[in-house]
Formats: sequence, structure tokens, C-alpha cells
Amino acid sequence: MSRKETEAHDGELGKGRTFGLGEVGNPGPIEKTSESNFVEEKKLAAFMNEVLTIMVAPSTEDGSLEIITPQVNGMNQPIIRGRETNVKRKYVEALARGRTTKYEQKIMDPNRPENIHMAEKTALTYPFSVLHDPNPKGRAWLKAILAQP
Repeated sequence: MSRKETEAHDGELGKGRTFGLGEVGNPGPIEKTSESNFVEEKKLAAFMNEVLTIMVAPSTEDGSLEIITPQVNGMNQPIIRGRETNVKRKYVEALARGRTTKYEQKIMDPNRPENIHMAEKTALTYPFSVLHDPNPKGRAWLKAILAQP
């Protein structure tokens, strides 16, 4: 069976060896949950803690960080750009939700400068590819997050 990759960017990425760094931080106190929600909370926690293999695209911008650290609930996960990295799904969600919006002014009629149209361009702050996801529901989950505003 062939391996399916989920692309979260528009460019091609080179392959390298998988590189892992551990989580850093204090997760804080444990929150209580009601018995009725326990099963769903347990399933969600297990899903969000599954380990995926990703690669964050190297940046072409001057001064960009070579190592990025998405943070979830007080814990962060260092990720080196351009290297295959094993990370928990919760950090992939943080990457998928991190977006940058830039605006470009377009003047529709030079004789009427008050009619300026602001063209919006939104892109992922850290474009990435999911190279391996052990869960068959993972692809749909990522697509749903990327489709959200």
C-alpha cells in the first residue's frame, strides 16, 4: 500500500533523516473532568498525543528563526526547519492554526483614490508537510483545521 502525504504548503521539500527533540515546559495542574465527558476527553487526549512525522519548510526570509517552538498548554516543542521531525499532533494543530495575513492596496480607479481595495493574502506562518500520520482520521482532521478561518 502506498504512503499518502498531506501537503500543507505549495512548495517541494527535500527529504532528510528524522530528527526529534523532546517537549520543554511544565504542563501545569491536572484539570478535573466529569464522568460523562471522561471517555470523550480520553479519546481526544489520545488522538492529540499521537506522534506524527512532519517537516517544516525552510524560510527564505532574512532573519527568520531556524528553530521554531509551537506552544500548547504551557509546553513547547522545538522543531528544526527542513528536517523530518516526530511531534505530537497537538503541535501540528498549533502550526496549522498559525497564520499570517498581509494586505496589498489596489487602486481600482486612479482618478478616485478613495476607492482603494485592500487585497488580503493569508498563508501559514510556518508551512509544513505531514509525512506520516498513524491515524486514518488524521488527514481529514488536518484539512478541517486548515479550512477554518
